[in-house]
Amino acid sequence: MKAGVGRYKALLAIRGARAPLVFSTAGSMPIGMYTLAILLLARDAGGSFGEAGRVVGAFSLANAFGAVAQGRLMDRFGQTRVLRLAAVGHLPALIALVLAARSEESAWVLAGIAVCGGLTLPQLPAAMRSLWNHLVPDAGLRATAYALVAVVFEVAVVTAPALVAGIVALASPAVAVVLAGALGSGSALAFTATRASRGWRGAPHDIGWLGPLVAPGMRTVIGVLALFGVGVGIVQVAVPAFADEQGSAATGGVLLAALSAGSLAGGLVYGLRTWPGTSAHRLTALLLMLGAAFALLSIASSYVLLALLLVLCGLLVAPTAVVGSTLLDTVAPAGTVTEAFAAMVMGIVAGNAVGNALGGSVVESVSYEAAALAAGAVAVTGALLALARGRTLSSAAPASTPPPASSPGS
Repeated sequence: MKAGVGRYKALLAIRGARAPLVFSTAGSMPIGMYTLAILLLARDAGGSFGEAGRVVGAFSLANAFGAVAQGRLMDRFGQTRVLRLAAVGHLPALIALVLAARSEESAWVLAGIAVCGGLTLPQLPAAMRSLWNHLVPDAGLRATAYALVAVVFEVAVVTAPALVAGIVALASPAVAVVLAGALGSGSALAFTATRASRGWRGAPHDIGWLGPLVAPGMRTVIGVLALFGVGVGIVQVAVPAFADEQGSAATGGVLLAALSAGSLAGGLVYGLRTWPGTSAHRLTALLLMLGAAFALLSIASSYVLLALLLVLCGLLVAPTAVVGSTLLDTVAPAGTVTEAFAAMVMGIVAGNAVGNALGGSVVESVSYEAAALAAGAVAVTGALLALARGRTLSSAAPASTPPPASSPGS
């Protein structure tokens, strides 16, 4: 245990790591805020849970594609220009979304504006992972750094749903959306001012328009984690719906914080040691257990029981994402570090978007219980896919070909 804690201390002691870590943590918080804040904003504009879920899904799906685009641009041109441009466009898009909601525009109009906000959300988690890859030469310690990416993300996200619930209680969903936008843009600008971010450059490479997806293992990781994202997305909409049935949809934020708290604990424990077995086998096992945990949510009959079950689910969420991130070191082509991670996040977020929309539809047309069982079935499907394509997860990706007459700083 003491040796495991020492791994985290060693990472924090690395020169130039603390400031970008703090700003990336702050910049991760809006990601956790938007799901509930936009859901409640769209619902207040007169939409049903199904319509609100589709608005959230549009934002999340756009965020997924924006992540890949920003990742590719960062690998080629560095972090500073890309993140600053995204930051400048993000906050105005969120303000436009709030104004449209207050004018009670249709769900389709809200979804269109949400796309603009999602595309421009600054991708600080991907940028921070790239910095860790540069700052930590030791492979074993780098695995802990990847766990720390998940941990600091959860440190931010664990407070985000509860923060949204508090802001909504004191003000409104509109205020929560605008504050999230300001935090995301401000954190990105501060992150790009750090020496580590300004000095980072991607390795030159030329692997075509598919990017890291040229590698079979990358396609497997993204497919598996997309299903993982669908399951989580269903739960993210089903939980506020459960709270609404009990009398307060905003309480869903507090309940979702229990999921994030469990994920935080799971990520911390996972990063303390080296686990037996291959990463591919661990990914399959974690998804099977997560599927069972999601299915257990269907038996919840009170806030307390649901919160406990969400903590149990959360214990498996961060380790699943960490294992997926670790697999990138094996399956992603060289020189695509930021884009590969962004593509992985795209898979999760795109799945999350589908899950948000599916969760809203299932809750509305069937029941909360059916949504929980659906989330479990999707997670188990992800485990079966990982098992079926396990061979692609254990073989190295094809090397990318650097362009001739190019240098690392070009």
